[in-house]
Amino acid sequence: MIGSLVARVVVVAALWASVTEAAPSALGYGLVAVPLVVAATYVLTGRPQRRRASLRVGALRAIRVGELAGWIVWRSLVGGVDVARRAVRLPRPDVAPEWVVYDTGLTSPTGRAALALVANLMPGSLTAQIDGRSVHVHVISPELDVASSLAALEHRIARIEDPGCSADAAPSPVGD
Repeated sequence: MIGSLVARVVVVAALWASVTEAAPSALGYGLVAVPLVVAATYVLTGRPQRRRASLRVGALRAIRVGELAGWIVWRSLVGGVDVARRAVRLPRPDVAPEWVVYDTGLTSPTGRAALALVANLMPGSLTAQIDGRSVHVHVISPELDVASSLAALEHRIARIEDPGCSADAAPSPVGD
């Protein structure tokens, strides 16, 4: 518990310092903002459970988080190019917005929240609501295969949450 608290304070304080460029005038605000943000992380994720994770499990999680980050960067680049192409296509942009409801198999609220938040980085999509296991996503065009992108993202998040799951069936880090 203490290790988690210290780690969160250090990360949030470092983010605060980088955002404010460590300006002395922002120090007073940081003394209030950092504890509030750390408290919010506990509200959102809950208190850490006492469990002893092996070095192997930690390494697997770190690798899978790296894979997820690479996938997100790749999908963001592809999405940016696609959205720019649609917007520049004049006189009429190539858009036909619609709603997609995706039912996730993720069991943890944290996993579902991660799915909804990261889905916002996918090409032409914006998560609007989480209703139980259903995620409501607004997409820029029905051409976009949002369901398969969400399934790939869900698989990656599930692999991070459960490091014991098989890596054989996993999609490639930048594909999809």
